[in-house]
Amino acid sequence: MSLSPVVEVGATLEDGVIVTGMPRAEIVQRVMQRGELVLLKQVFTDAAATEVRTTVADWGRQVAPVDVDDFTGNYHRRRCMVARIQQAPHVFHDYNFNRLDVLPNPMQGTLRGLFEPLRELYNSLTGQDVRFEVPASGPYVHPQLIHYPAGGGFFARHWHNLHPQQLGFIVSLSKRGRDFRNGGTCFEIDGRVIDTEGSQEIGDILVWRYDHHHWVTQSDLQDKYDWASDAGRWVATFAYFDPR
Repeated sequence: MSLSPVVEVGATLEDGVIVTGMPRAEIVQRVMQRGELVLLKQVFTDAAATEVRTTVADWGRQVAPVDVDDFTGNYHRRRCMVARIQQAPHVFHDYNFNRLDVLPNPMQGTLRGLFEPLRELYNSLTGQDVRFEVPASGPYVHPQLIHYPAGGGFFARHWHNLHPQQLGFIVSLSKRGRDFRNGGTCFEIDGRVIDTEGSQEIGDILVWRYDHHHWVTQSDLQDKYDWASDAGRWVATFAYFDPR
């Protein structure tokens, strides 16, 4: 693979569709064939990203966290553990929405304002036809927000199978210097470490080949860790897999 560190591309959200300054076919070629990281800049406004983050955090204060994943429902879980398959230690708080359709309004509308444009973009880039539903069998989309709390939220080096996902999205939902100070996603590609911490800003979408080794550095380690606090780094992801 040839590689440029991070390819920044201008993008806008127009009538619910992500319009990119680079042809979508070229994005696919750069990510899947050349192994590059493509950063779609300022797709979502600061206000829109912040609304998603605060809406989900408020929901999490009203709904008790669980200890076991529910891949057919909506839930959140505080994780301080080692991944069973990949043996990667991690500390973060994830919010999972496998049933957007049963969420109350306006929360459902807020989340669809983020995830529907991602669904359209994902289908276009991969040739899939994913929908927000839990099928009887096979892989399906798992809309997710991840909070890496101030005080040391992180995810150690790990990797995923390339298929069925093909490529991943990481959407920044918090502003560096205001909501958090330190922390970001790093990748190792062809033996080279690419740190996106200084590149990705709130509202940006990072598009990456799903089998790259990657990790998330610690958020604001000098701060006191507090599960109840919203402080730290927030991202949204668009996972596509079959947990059964």
